[in-house]
Amino acid sequence: MLNSRVSRIVEVVAVGALVALAAFLALGPVPTPEQWKAATFFAGFGVLASALAYRTSTTTLGSIGFLPSLSAALISPNAAALFTVLVSSLVGEIAVRRQPIKVVFNTSQHVLSVAASIAAYLMLGGQSVLNEAPGVIPFFALVVIYFTLNKLAVATVVSASGGGTTPEIWLKSMRGSALYDALAFPLIVFFAIAYARLGPGWSAILALPMLGIRQLYRTVFALEKINEELLQLMVASIEARDPYTSGHSQRVAMYARVIARTAGLSGKPAERAETAALLHDVGKIHEEFAVILRKPGRLTDEEFEVMKTHPAKSAELVAKVSHFFDLVPAVQSHHEAWDGSGYPLKQKGAEIPLGARIIALADTVDAMTTSRPYRKGMSLDQVKAEIERESGRQFDPQICEKLLSPAAWASLVEAYEQAQVDHPFIPAKVMKMVSGNTGEFVAVPAGKLVAR
Repeated sequence: MLNSRVSRIVEVVAVGALVALAAFLALGPVPTPEQWKAATFFAGFGVLASALAYRTSTTTLGSIGFLPSLSAALISPNAAALFTVLVSSLVGEIAVRRQPIKVVFNTSQHVLSVAASIAAYLMLGGQSVLNEAPGVIPFFALVVIYFTLNKLAVATVVSASGGGTTPEIWLKSMRGSALYDALAFPLIVFFAIAYARLGPGWSAILALPMLGIRQLYRTVFALEKINEELLQLMVASIEARDPYTSGHSQRVAMYARVIARTAGLSGKPAERAETAALLHDVGKIHEEFAVILRKPGRLTDEEFEVMKTHPAKSAELVAKVSHFFDLVPAVQSHHEAWDGSGYPLKQKGAEIPLGARIIALADTVDAMTTSRPYRKGMSLDQVKAEIERESGRQFDPQICEKLLSPAAWASLVEAYEQAQVDHPFIPAKVMKMVSGNTGEFVAVPAGKLVAR
């Protein structure tokens, strides 16, 4: 069920597409018969591209529809190219029986993105490749504006649907496909020039690289998806040992994402900190932790000494995956304390890897807000007070200061609320039936509170 905000966005994009179409028909260059012919040819390939789309998430599809669309724009930088986009998108959307509002949005945002890119192309002196080869700068503007607006429109709708912030989703989308989009740029020109020089027959044969690009996109996405799912499976297998840890690592990862941005990280470093947070407790899969994790109540000194070995064991497991090797320091040191009283290495201050300092805060936030058989979870106001108290002792004071600012704290509260929906803690009535309490606070020699 789409919310009212999504509906308004769709309406705005649809109106924008209609205005762009009207403007090109009234004020743009008049398409020649040859350009209309080319538009029809590329519309057919656009329909094929839509049919070859593949799902990348519950809300988005991967498609190479931009290839015929932008090739058509180089040949017919006018209303004819928009006709290509309109027809191919509309037919492709209807063919897969998408909901009407999604048909309207996907078609409209595609038309609007191509219209804006053609406008920039013409303003920079671009001409139809039927007359001359495209200039480097006009062509660069064409593709950059198209991809920027296309992904921005999708990111805005996904954000409105509750998938995160628009800039975050947009940047992730741009980074995720940048290499493959760049590899596709030459094909856009190649396809257009092939049509202009050889005609539609040979162009249809030479369109095979388009299918290769599609397969590359799909294969890369499939591999990334498998890696992500294996990672989630690993974490779930650990948490299955103790019902009390259900969703713990996922919630910590969500909080770590907010804290990482607050600490000044962005892009790939922030994502790696989030992944490290997801993996921070994988060492608990070792058998010696099983009985301790299920123990109802506080730990003995001997049991706590065993639990203190889990960061090192987690780091050992993470190090076995080459793709995660850079995460080892953050995982190993996530129980270190700013004043040097933590474990296992007794690191102090800036000696502690930044990722570990981020995880330490995120881990403790989840432990404090999670209810246990012997205590109720703290409120966020109580958590805030605890972070203030432990700033400069257990936690990095600079990160704490930034996190406790109104804007950053509001982001953490939003992440907390979302975490309760996406990865809720085990219900209280079930808690009475089991005996685990992984997130229990236990006293350490310096008097600090740490998650077990």
